[in-house]
Amino acid sequence: MASRITQRLFVVAAATVLSAAVLSMVALSAAQAGEWKPKQITIVLPHSLGGGQDRLTRVLVKVWAKKLGAKLKVLNKTGASGRIGFDYFRTQPQDGTVLLTTNIATTGIMYASQKPPWKWQDTFYQLGVFGVDPGAVFVLKDSPYKSIKDVIAAGQKKTTVFALSSWRSTENMTIHQLMAQKKASFQVIPIGGGSDLVTAVLGGHVPVGLGKVSNIQKGGDRVRVLAVALATNPVPGMTNNAPTLDGALGTKTVPVASYRSILVPAALPKKYPDRLKKLKTTFEATKDDAEYIKLAKKVGIAPANILDMDHPEMLALLGSFWGAFDKHGAFFKTKLKMTKVSSKLLKVGKKGKKVTFIDTDGKKKKIKVHRRRTKVYIGGKRVKGKKGLKMLKAGMECEIGYIGVPVLAKQLKCK
Repeated sequence: MASRITQRLFVVAAATVLSAAVLSMVALSAAQAGEWKPKQITIVLPHSLGGGQDRLTRVLVKVWAKKLGAKLKVLNKTGASGRIGFDYFRTQPQDGTVLLTTNIATTGIMYASQKPPWKWQDTFYQLGVFGVDPGAVFVLKDSPYKSIKDVIAAGQKKTTVFALSSWRSTENMTIHQLMAQKKASFQVIPIGGGSDLVTAVLGGHVPVGLGKVSNIQKGGDRVRVLAVALATNPVPGMTNNAPTLDGALGTKTVPVASYRSILVPAALPKKYPDRLKKLKTTFEATKDDAEYIKLAKKVGIAPANILDMDHPEMLALLGSFWGAFDKHGAFFKTKLKMTKVSSKLLKVGKKGKKVTFIDTDGKKKKIKVHRRRTKVYIGGKRVKGKKGLKMLKAGMECEIGYIGVPVLAKQLKCK
């Protein structure tokens, strides 16, 4: 597709040569590729429902199913920073009927930090990327921070709050690199989700955040982007033409972006090359489809960020994340301190999804309760899912636990 930008700005180091054996197996005729006609293909999603990976995957599935001539089912398997979904994928048929959709930036860090008893290279073959969501530093529009240099200057004077969605992330590595290279001090607070991070900035809970552009857009004209955490800014129109982080500061940090990817079993190229061919050709055709491009834009992925990245490039990108983790990832072992507040629930709204309580400063606060990310205990017993939320009532005496600022409750222990 001529209009698709194929620059490798998102890739730290790209492999330059494809194995001749793999190339010959993938380059089969269209007739051979068409012999495989699956009725249904399951795509395992190890990320949260409603998040960026989920939203873009469902856009992809809508168009890709037409190209494949098969039903595509998205199966959510979350937990342990994506590990639950990865482990589940390994137990499924390795014949192309079960695929995996993931952000290889976050799950690449999961792999490096958790060190599972399996090797990534022996388990997965990277089919490709169907959208890249750049990371960016953002603040409220009327924030005293007018540039990224202002944020650094504040951190050089005293410890300043810097929020992100997930502790085990490339965002966190970038912030710690900034602290080391600019001799600044930041209190890093993981909010628990990209949308929640934007909510925290909009509500004034945190002064500055490092999140993904697709989520930042939800803040509309109430937020301002200060810097984009990539080698160049691929979406100037979506980020008020913000400079790059390293360009503005003269630093050298890891790239921050969500690389929305599809992985297939590593055995597929050798055992079922015709199936790999069909998956690959229809996948690329889907990315070129006007309907997909239009729908992807609606969930925050600009046409310029629907890139062509093949297996060697993606493996090289993963290698850069793993290398950065080995060099800078020691802080991931830090145990985050949870603030615990004993308070009566003053109000319960949205079927238990929001509760009002008295915080440590004596003021009323509202906090989000999530059916999966919040552990709810009633009378000493853990109650999971929506059932736990529905059991929350105004007047209950509860111990509310959260990390950093009261945006998302990590736990509620109520009587």
